[in-house]
Amino acid sequence: MNTTWYKKRRIGLKYCGGCNPRHDRVQTAALIKKSLKEEMEFVSHEEAEIEGVLIIAGCPTACVDRTPFAGRPVWIVTGPDDADRFIEQIKGD
Repeated sequence: MNTTWYKKRRIGLKYCGGCNPRHDRVQTAALIKKSLKEEMEFVSHEEAEIEGVLIIAGCPTACVDRTPFAGRPVWIVTGPDDADRFIEQIKGD
């Protein structure tokens, strides 16, 4: 039996405004959450104690204002391929 306890990484989740969606942002977020459920806890990007912010944008422009996230890592996912790369990156850490 594995008795190793560890704290999941807390990542803030931020969606773009959806002005030009080219993919289902909510579905993409659900895929990421499911794939990383053992590694990460996704919370509001407004939470104080987060490691970084994952922005799910609907198109490659990814025009979300990143100013509020200064000093923290920011990952940007603009489609399913980016989501796959993000998942691979996190699992590889």
